[in-house]
Amino acid sequence: MIVRVLTARVPAKNAAQFESLLRDQLPKMREHDGLVYLKLARQVKLDYEDVLLFEEWRDAKALYGWAGPRLLAPRLFPGAESLVDRVEVTHYEALDVDPDELVAMSTSIVDRDQDGTNDQEST
Repeated sequence: MIVRVLTARVPAKNAAQFESLLRDQLPKMREHDGLVYLKLARQVKLDYEDVLLFEEWRDAKALYGWAGPRLLAPRLFPGAESLVDRVEVTHYEALDVDPDELVAMSTSIVDRDQDGTNDQEST
C-alpha cells in the first residue's frame, strides 16, 4: 500500500473556499479504483490553515491511475491551487501490512473473478 499526503498552507481568507473545493473532490476520488482510505483534515492558526489530504492506495498502479505520471504534482480541482501559499505532495510505503499477504489477496481476487465466483450479483 502507498500513502499519499497532500499538505497545503492556506491563508485564512481563502480557507473556506479551498476546503469546499476539496470536499467536492472527495466523492470523485472515492470512485477511483484502488483507493483504500481518504481523510481531509485541517489545523487552524491565526492567519492561515494547514490542510491535510491523506490518501491510502492499494498499489502503485492505482496511485498512478489517479495521479498520472507527475506524482509530486497535486491533483486538485481547477482554481484550488491558486488559493494556497504552498502545497506539497509526499508518498510513503505502508509498513503496517505484509506485502506477501497483499499479493496473496490480489491473486485470490483475480482467481475468483476469472472463475466467476466474485460476481456483482452475490453482493
